[in-house]
Amino acid sequence: MTRLYILALGSLITSVGSGLSAFGLAVFAYSAYGTASAVALVQLCAFAPIVLLAPLAGTLADRFDRRLMMVLGDAGSVLGLAVVWAALASREPKLVTILFGVVLSSCLAALTEPALRASVTDLVDPQDHVRASGLLQAAGSARYLLAPALAGALLPVVGLRTLIVLDAATCIVTVACSLTVMRAVGRRSAATWEETGTVHQLLAGWRLIRRTPTVRRVVGLMTVMTLTIGTLQVLLKPILLPLVGTAATGRVETLAATGILAGAALVTLLAGRSPSRLLSAGTAATGVAMCALALREEAWWVALSGFGVFAALAVCQAGAETLVRRGVDADHQARMWGTVSLVTQTGYILACLGAGPLADGVATALLAPGGALAPALSAVVGTGPGRGAALVVALAGLATIALAAVIRSRLATSDDAITPPVPSVEADPSRTRSR
Repeated sequence: MTRLYILALGSLITSVGSGLSAFGLAVFAYSAYGTASAVALVQLCAFAPIVLLAPLAGTLADRFDRRLMMVLGDAGSVLGLAVVWAALASREPKLVTILFGVVLSSCLAALTEPALRASVTDLVDPQDHVRASGLLQAAGSARYLLAPALAGALLPVVGLRTLIVLDAATCIVTVACSLTVMRAVGRRSAATWEETGTVHQLLAGWRLIRRTPTVRRVVGLMTVMTLTIGTLQVLLKPILLPLVGTAATGRVETLAATGILAGAALVTLLAGRSPSRLLSAGTAATGVAMCALALREEAWWVALSGFGVFAALAVCQAGAETLVRRGVDADHQARMWGTVSLVTQTGYILACLGAGPLADGVATALLAPGGALAPALSAVVGTGPGRGAALVVALAGLATIALAAVIRSRLATSDDAITPPVPSVEADPSRTRSR
């Protein structure tokens, strides 16, 4: 686990850096345009390239050294950050240029995630897979746990451009961590590139998912889960910013995100439990906490409810990742994770596209004085700025609770000790991996 700890340290540092710039850019968009849709657009440009390029990144990580892919992804993302930094230097920053830089940075950062997840299989024994999932969740949580409060405190003092510089600077330590592990375990030999064509290789991850029924079910269900959770992530700042200032919004987000640590600790305690039960219980608890978050306008209540959301989500994610990881042979883990990311995170893209307009154009109007739902729901979710977004989050929470029931019924008879499929002709049986 020592080498995985080093990679997790790099993941933690880069998560803090990306969280600083993400928070600052979201506040910039809301301050400039005053709508949830503007915030969602920035988040969409930051996230969509990572999702859409995940199968290609996974295929490359299976073919080449996975740590090298992480180095190239983290270091290359600085190019896009440089474009954003230059655009913000203008007296009237153009949103189009900023979004171009965000997209460029995300395209290069897409190389990192499938390689990091597949490295778990390279470096950790099977009995430690659940614990490793919790560790990487805790490292990735720095984006939500440390970055918001830090960014909220720094942004009014140093400005957005300095946050972008800090994000770029974190790449130095992150790249060093990846290089350290690569030297310790040796370069992973390049896999034999089958003579079936690039398109065939890009579709290999989908075939791996499709031939294992339980994995296929988990991926489908988690796509819906990502849509509902993405709705909360998109709308959290539009809920908070009308109530409190920038610094307080950062503090509330950080307090809520401490739930990830609690969830990671809980996952460690429940490591011996059935992954399918972790998945269904975590999903149900997430939905309940989302509904609770929308009921009151006080910042402390949002922080407390958000804590519950993040804690339950960690349990849910650990169960899902374990079910999927056990269903695919080790030599094809990266391309499988690339395809899983593409399919499941499509839900987040849909949330970015739909949650903002739904909150701005529909829910806010319905809860406005004289609105159709104001008499019935004003006592429940309130009225005024941000309450339309809260209503949408409550509806997403109800959908998540319903999804938990579906997960329970569809995976109740699943064999948690899934035997990985026998490697097909896509695998090279002579290939060895370093641990």
